[in-house]
Amino acid sequence: MSSPVRGFPERFPVRDDDRRPLRYRIVQLVGHVVLRVIFGRRLRIEGQQNIPTGPCLVACNHLSNLDPVIFGSFFPRTLFAMAKRELFANRLLAWLWAGCNCFPVDRGTPDRRALRTALEVCARPTGRLLLFVEGTRATRPGMNRAEQGVGFLMRRAGIPVLPVAVWGTERALVKGHRLPRRVDIHLVYGKPFMPPREGPATTDNQAAADLAAVQIAALLPADYRGVYAEPVASLANEAQARVVSGAI
Repeated sequence: MSSPVRGFPERFPVRDDDRRPLRYRIVQLVGHVVLRVIFGRRLRIEGQQNIPTGPCLVACNHLSNLDPVIFGSFFPRTLFAMAKRELFANRLLAWLWAGCNCFPVDRGTPDRRALRTALEVCARPTGRLLLFVEGTRATRPGMNRAEQGVGFLMRRAGIPVLPVAVWGTERALVKGHRLPRRVDIHLVYGKPFMPPREGPATTDNQAAADLAAVQIAALLPADYRGVYAEPVASLANEAQARVVSGAI
């Protein structure tokens, strides 16, 4: 189990209701204004009506450090997120990120403390937890295989999964460049679904993670689907066959 982070509060979340702490609201407002100034209407967000009012896992692909900033700035309800432990480098940052409903995780390790916190968040009546299913940023457009741990969390939490696709951020904030470029950015919310919960753990954890990833890939342009291009094409062919046969 990872060691506690200095400055991170023992009591998390900071608030017990569905309202954002003051730190959260200030950071969200600043992010919202800055992103709109930079991108204007070129930042397009669709499908917000699909966001559940209750708990859910917000499952998304990951292309840029800009992705979590967009979620934090524009998600219309209170949202929680895991953040790499390195972001909680000192007491001030730990205090700030805790107030923004972020909690630390040791990437690349079975961080039981982070997993327990994630499940506690999901058990809340309004616990919405952001997950980047690939575990880290893709080095280029095209999804990588989803992490098995995502499937484990999906099955243990037993709450709706909200697939979300983002693209264009990899061109807006290019690695090695300090300033963002003004390009088109899209963020699309799909339809929530319930994850499977039965069967052998190892097999079904990966299967559940892949299920979420395919739903995300189906929202992406073809060039961004990566390893899930073929499953998405198969789903489209099956749906077309049902239409032709009159099944739907």
